[in-house]
Amino acid sequence: MSDLDNTLLPIYTQERFVEVWFRDVSKKFAQNGMEPAKALEGVSRGIRAMIYNDGSKKNIEVFYDKVFEISGYTERDIAPVMYDYYTTTFENVYDLTLPNPHAVRIAELMREKARYAAVATMPVFTIEAVENRMKWVGLKPDMFDFITTAETSSYSKPNPLYFQEILDRFGAKPDEALMIGNDVREDMQPCAELGIDVFLVMNHMITHDLPFDMYRRGSYDDLINFLEQL
Repeated sequence: MSDLDNTLLPIYTQERFVEVWFRDVSKKFAQNGMEPAKALEGVSRGIRAMIYNDGSKKNIEVFYDKVFEISGYTERDIAPVMYDYYTTTFENVYDLTLPNPHAVRIAELMREKARYAAVATMPVFTIEAVENRMKWVGLKPDMFDFITTAETSSYSKPNPLYFQEILDRFGAKPDEALMIGNDVREDMQPCAELGIDVFLVMNHMITHDLPFDMYRRGSYDDLINFLEQL
C-alpha cells in the first residue's frame, strides 16, 4: 500500500492547495445557481464527517447526509458540480504539486513484489479526483489493484480500521502488508498499531511533532532500494 499526497504525489504547499480548492469549488457552485457559502459549509462539514466516519456507511454516504443536513442541498444538487470541477477546473491545483520521477518506478515495484498493490490515500475524494491526481505523476489506475476513495472506504485516516478495511478486501493479514507513507500520525502510527510493516518517506515528511525514529525510513531512492531487495 502507498499513500498518494506528499508520498507519490508531492504537494508544494498543502495550505495553498486547500485554498485554491475552496476558491474554485465556490465558483462552480455560483455558476450553477447555488449559494456558494451555504454549499461550501455543507461540503466542509461533509468532509469532516467522512474523517470521523464510524464505519456504519461508506464515506460518500456520510458526506452527502451531512451536506444535506447543513446546507439543504442534496446529492443530486452537489454531485454534478463536484464531478464537473474534478474533471475540469481541478487542474488549477496541478501547479501546486511537484514532479516525482520516482513515482512510476515505486508503483512498478509494488506490483512486482506484492500480491496486491493499493493506493491508500485519504478517502475523502471521489474516484475522478484521485485518478486526476495520480496522472500528474504518471500513474494510471491499472497499475494498482485497488484505490481508496470516498466511494470505497467506510473510515478515514488515522483510524486503524481504514487500513484494516483494505486488508480485509484482499483477505490479507497485517504482517503480510507494507504501508509506504510520509505522515507519522496518519500512516505510520495506525499501521504500526495493527502490525503492518511501514516505510516512512522523508522527502516530504509530516511528523506532527511525533517521534519517528522507530520506523523504517529514508528517501525515495532508499525506498526503491528497499523494494528492489524484497
